[in-house]
Amino acid sequence: MAESALDYSKHVDLVFEGGGVKGIGLAGAVETLEARGYKPQNVAGTSAGAISASLLAAGYSAQELKEIIIGLDYRQFQDKAWED
Repeated sequence: MAESALDYSKHVDLVFEGGGVKGIGLAGAVETLEARGYKPQNVAGTSAGAISASLLAAGYSAQELKEIIIGLDYRQFQDKAWED
């Protein structure tokens, strides 16, 4: 079934930057967009933003994204050279 012009106007392209725990903020932004009826059409990101973009591209909802991002142990992505 074809989408109406009104439905299509709610599609957005999203680009997320990195920043470690800023990924939690990205999840909140996606949740707000989804609550207002917006649907990500194209997504891209770097670092933590790439994690969010990948999950959205795979079809995860904003709530699922938020749960995954909040539950991540960001230390697992830390460069081992920076450990004590």
